Amino acid sequence: MSGIFAMLRRGVMTATVGLVCAAAPVQAATLAQDVAKTVSGQPGSFAVYAAMSGQRPQVCLNCTDYINAASTMKLFVMDAAYDMFTRGTLQPQETIVVHNRFHSLVGTRSFSLEQKEDSYDPLYAQIGRPVTVSELVRVMIQYSSNLATNLMVERIGVPYIHAVMHAQHLKGVRFGRMIEDYDANDKGIRNEMTAKGLGMFMQKLDQGKIVGPAQSAAMIDILRGQTFNDMIPPGLPPGTPVAHKTGWVDGVRNDAGIVFLPDGRHYILVMLTKSLPDEAAGIRVLNGISRQVYGHFAASPAMGAPKGG
Repeated sequence: MSGIFAMLRRGVMTATVGLVCAAAPVQAATLAQDVAKTVSGQPGSFAVYAAMSGQRPQVCLNCTDYINAASTMKLFVMDAAYDMFTRGTLQPQETIVVHNRFHSLVGTRSFSLEQKEDSYDPLYAQIGRPVTVSELVRVMIQYSSNLATNLMVERIGVPYIHAVMHAQHLKGVRFGRMIEDYDANDKGIRNEMTAKGLGMFMQKLDQGKIVGPAQSAAMIDILRGQTFNDMIPPGLPPGTPVAHKTGWVDGVRNDAGIVFLPDGRHYILVMLTKSLPDEAAGIRVLNGISRQVYGHFAASPAMGAPKGG
């Protein structure tokens, strides 16, 4: 009889282990399932990438879909500027005379930015005056200045931005043109990103691999001064540091950032949207996703998923 009981006990233990193993994938997918549930039935489209720094994403929802980059494209202008700083072909204290007339990437026509569509009026008051490159980069990121962006793109050149992105092996991102270059837009030249592409850029930035460690740290410091904080930050405990870049146009609300946990770990969160009929409602969905992601990563052990994309 004792042999029978031993066999039964082994059978129970085997069944229990089997149940635990079977449950493990469900547990690992919890965050992805929670995020998918949050966006399910919501009007508009949502793409999300979430991963611990240096780890594979635990959420990759629609993350290879190309979406209007809006002002997240300014990250790659900053990237190219820091590459030029390092090579000595551009100096942070170099000045550019502010102007609001730019040549289209296609044809011979020129265009001006609509100030009412911009988010930083003070630079328009500087038209005709010199402003340093470092200040233009700062307001391009922290205040999302369209005018500063076009001045920097004009100085750097779209081909150079492409070359930097290529050298850094950045995928899932398409940098096409200056802001409001509608002639180029009409020819299909656009700024589009995938959540995974932006996520991998932020991963490299957090790991000191965008231009170099010192340059990456300097760019992160600029991103920590972001003044538009209505998407990722509301889902975080007050005072949580986050280095991020937002972007928006009609029907689109985007945010891509590095969030710093209290224990010193970092995670990457990218949220892209399109076709939002109610942008305020869409932002509330993004706040909820940010809250879910923070709660999950803050509670998870220090060892994350295997490294990779």
